[in-house]
Amino acid sequence: MVRVEHFWQDNRRLIYDIRSLENITISSHVGTFHNKLNKALHEKYMELLHKFENRFPKIITATHFLYWSFIRTKIAKNYLEMEDTFGANEIVYPCVNSNGTCLTVDSLIQKMTIRDSLEAKVFSSSEIVLFNMIAGVLQILFNVLAVIHVTNITNKQSFPTYKDPMHWLSCAQKVYKLYTQRSPSNTGPEFLDTLLNSESNWIHEFQESGGLNKQNLSVCRLMLEHEYTKTIFLVAQVHQLVGKRAQSADYCQLTLLRQLKFCKSFKKAVNSPFRLQNNIIRIKSAHSLRDLENRKLSKRHPCYHFHTFDPIEWATNAVALSDYFSSVENQNNCYYKTFECLLSAIHVVEEARLEGNIPSSQIDNTLANIYRDLVKISLDLLEKGTKQYGNLVDEKLTSEDAEFKKSEELQSVTKFGSMFNLELQPIMTELLDYNFNVKSSISNVIPWNNDFIYKLVRPPTNYETASGIFRIILNCIMKAENFYTLQNHCIDAIGLIQDRSKAYRLMAVFEKNISRQCCMHKRRIDMLNNVLGQLNPNHYLHLCRQLTFELAEALSTLRDLKRKLLDEIPLKECHVLAHYARKSDDLTKRAISVYRNFLELYGVHSGTTINCSDDDIKPLIVTCLHTARLYSQLISTCTAEKIQNLTKALEFYVQLVALAENHIQRDVSTAIKDCEELRIAKEMVVLIPVKLTRLSRGEILPD
Repeated sequence: MVRVEHFWQDNRRLIYDIRSLENITISSHVGTFHNKLNKALHEKYMELLHKFENRFPKIITATHFLYWSFIRTKIAKNYLEMEDTFGANEIVYPCVNSNGTCLTVDSLIQKMTIRDSLEAKVFSSSEIVLFNMIAGVLQILFNVLAVIHVTNITNKQSFPTYKDPMHWLSCAQKVYKLYTQRSPSNTGPEFLDTLLNSESNWIHEFQESGGLNKQNLSVCRLMLEHEYTKTIFLVAQVHQLVGKRAQSADYCQLTLLRQLKFCKSFKKAVNSPFRLQNNIIRIKSAHSLRDLENRKLSKRHPCYHFHTFDPIEWATNAVALSDYFSSVENQNNCYYKTFECLLSAIHVVEEARLEGNIPSSQIDNTLANIYRDLVKISLDLLEKGTKQYGNLVDEKLTSEDAEFKKSEELQSVTKFGSMFNLELQPIMTELLDYNFNVKSSISNVIPWNNDFIYKLVRPPTNYETASGIFRIILNCIMKAENFYTLQNHCIDAIGLIQDRSKAYRLMAVFEKNISRQCCMHKRRIDMLNNVLGQLNPNHYLHLCRQLTFELAEALSTLRDLKRKLLDEIPLKECHVLAHYARKSDDLTKRAISVYRNFLELYGVHSGTTINCSDDDIKPLIVTCLHTARLYSQLISTCTAEKIQNLTKALEFYVQLVALAENHIQRDVSTAIKDCEELRIAKEMVVLIPVKLTRLSRGEILPD
């Protein structure tokens, strides 16, 4: 042990150079320089390894193995950074196959790599002492070997020493399990970084600081937990690569939970150690410190090198996990875990905002994307609810079945927020637009339980539940619009406006009062009109087409609602009838005008056809059909006016048939030839001329 310590003392300058290189981080990867930095670090570590092996040609003690293996794993990680898996495998494999140089270590490693070797009788007391000494390097070693062979799966490479990556990950899990079973909960094995800095005051300060380390864990234990978190993450990756999505999701969830539990302490710990002196950092390349500054390089503070907790990355991974849960829960129409992941991501990012270490623009961007995901899921719930709502067939039986199914599912779910042990009530309450005071746990509190959440993550079956989901959508859109503005993110901002319009359209289905339905569609018309007035079709043609079609559809729907109100008015109220008739007719003309604008955006004029794709032909023929119907529904004050309106309707039916047949000639396999719109148009092309003939003869026909 003394000789090893003397070795480190003799090479302290080389070690300091290594630390200087490790403590340089690049704000964004600068390709050439990043490679040179890795190469310089690799050369320094190789120099250290050669000096160590020259001083100790035989690895005959556990102490020799400890330091020797740590150096080799560092080099292997550097190879992996440079995407050289063969080099990494070649440098690290001797650590698990040292050919009997250190018999006690060889015996222990052999037992650790054999299946079912965690029985107490397998290990002697001396082996347990040895294991406690080298557990840290074994954890890293098995992780590195797993990474090498995970890469082997993706690149379809093979090594002479090939084993399945799950074998090495299983070994790493054994190391953690055995150590945690036999050691105090706050202690950990030695790591190279703690060995080289055992006399530093910062280690003791960290352990004694309750503010930094509320779990009262030693730095060694935190490093062990950090390495085991890597193990769990790699297990998730392997399951993903072999197509086991469910198992991968479980381990991803565990990884994210462990990051919140341990990596936050890690992040605080790495901000405690000493700062490097500015005049010490030197790179073997020709770059000067001025060059480094120009390339936006900054110094890290830790005296050991590892990835710290990144709230933005954590939130991104939580959103990715929500995508998996969404695909699974979509089959059961219950997005419980999906919502839990997304709200947890919001919680972590909002906490990061309070800490003030991440640019506000990055925080806002991340949150806006999460809110958009919530909007997408909530709109899907509303849309599914509208398809079920109003179905009076076996309504009572369906309701009873739903309640029974709900009670079964509620028994299988945990408390909302327990996935990552986070308090999500304030976030959900804010999205529901309740008057919630975080400081007060007595007043303004909603009935918070799994049953309450359950209603909001399933397709709504009544107005009350639908209105809750509707409020979530509107609040999420409003928050996302804080980042996605028309001036800076035009396409995304318009997407949010379209989402708001869709939310009003779907919510109107649950509203029984026709007047309030009209108000919802008026809101849609106003917002769509407003944004269309700000767009230049020359630059945003596709968006203008979408918005114009949606505006015409909203006007048509509002016209139908006004016509319903008109039909409900008694004949004796003549002045009211005239008012609603005029309103209905005005809306019909506006809808016709907007539909014609839509056709003009495609270059479709009366009597002309165009060549277009399958995606475009359907909206065009739907527009022709709706326009024709609207012309035939205009209120006519005389026969001549009625003939004029029907003639216009016939014109658009003919236009529809011409567009469809032209497209069918170009693509005989198109689905358009069997569509309902074409069938109706062909019938009307035959019927309307007959009707026009009868009207011209003076016959009185019903509307």
